[in-house]
Amino acid sequence: MLKSILKLGAAAAFAAALLSSGAAQAKLRVAMITSESGLGDRSFNDMMVEGMKRAEKDFDAEYVVVQPRAVSEFQSAIARAAAQGFDIIVGSSFDMIKPMQEVAKAFPDQKFGLVDVGPDPLGPNIVSTVTKDWEGSFLVGWIAAKTTKTGKIGFVGGKDIPIIHRFFVGYYYGAKMANPATEVFESYSGTFTDPAAGKEYTLALINQGSDINFAVAGATSAGVIDAAKETKTFAIGVDSNQNYMAPGNVLTSMVKRVDNQAYDMVKSVSDGTFKGGEVKYYGLAEDGVAAAMDDNNKGLIADAVLADVDTLKAKILSGEIVVPNYFDLTPGQKEMGTPPMATPPSVANAK
Repeated sequence: MLKSILKLGAAAAFAAALLSSGAAQAKLRVAMITSESGLGDRSFNDMMVEGMKRAEKDFDAEYVVVQPRAVSEFQSAIARAAAQGFDIIVGSSFDMIKPMQEVAKAFPDQKFGLVDVGPDPLGPNIVSTVTKDWEGSFLVGWIAAKTTKTGKIGFVGGKDIPIIHRFFVGYYYGAKMANPATEVFESYSGTFTDPAAGKEYTLALINQGSDINFAVAGATSAGVIDAAKETKTFAIGVDSNQNYMAPGNVLTSMVKRVDNQAYDMVKSVSDGTFKGGEVKYYGLAEDGVAAAMDDNNKGLIADAVLADVDTLKAKILSGEIVVPNYFDLTPGQKEMGTPPMATPPSVANAK
C-alpha cells in the first residue's frame, strides 16, 4: 500500500508519488493535506493519519500525505492534488478554508473534505466537520480548577484565532463552574510549529502562579509539556492523547477524534453517501471528544473529580448544561452558557 510522505519542496517526488498512486485504479485514492505543522506533531495531523490507516484497511484505500511548509502553500498543494483526480482530498486546517474553496470552484467534480473547521457549509463539493472541542475543554477546565494548588490555571493557544478561542471559552467555563474563584490566564504563542515558543509562554504563566496549563497549539504544545516537566507543574495535552509525553506531568489530554472524522469522510466516498455542503458535528454524544485517562496519568486526578466528570457528561448530554461555543457569542456579550456565567474578559470587553 502506498503511504508516501511528501514535501512540496520536492516537486519531482510529489509527481512520482501521485503517478504511482494511480497504478491500481480500482482502489479508492485519497490525498491528505496536512496543516503547516505536518506529520510528527504528535497532535492533530498524526491523529488524522490514524484515521487514514483504518480507512486503508477497511476500504482497500490508498493514501498520499502532502505536507505544505506554510499556509501560503495550501492552495497550490490542494490544486496539484485535484489535478490528479483523487477520489477525495481531505484537509486539516482552519487556514485551509479559503484555499480549498478556491480550488473546489475550479474542480467542481472533485470531492473534498475539511476536518474540524467552522459551522458554515463550505461548498457544494466540500464536506466539513466541527469538533465540539468546547465540550471537551469544559471537562478539562473543571479538572484543572479542582486540581490546582495555587488557584491559578493557564491556557497557551497557538494563533489568536476563533477556532482556538472555542477551546479557551469551554476551558474557562468549566473552570469557573468548578470554582468561581479560579484565575484563568489566557495567552497565545502566535505559532503552531515552535515548541520553544510554547515553553517560553508557559514559563511566563508559571511565573504568574499558574500550576496547570492547557496546550492548544499543535506542535508548539510540546513546549508547554516540556515546561511542565521542567517545573514540576502540570500541562494538559490536546487533540491526541499526549499523556505519554511526560508521565506524571500531563494531567490529562483533551482528545479530539479527528481520526474518526477523516475516516468517515473516506467512508462516505466508499459507500456512496458523500454529500457536499454538509457539516457534521462530533461532540460528547458522538464520542468526538474526551479527557484522556491511562496509566501515564493514573492517580493524578482525585477519584471524586473523576466522578464529577461522569456526572457532567450526563448533564451535557441531557441538555442541563450547555457549554458555550465561542462562535455563538457576540462581541461584548456579558453572559454565556447554561447555567449562565460571566464571559471571560476577552469576550466581554471585545468591540
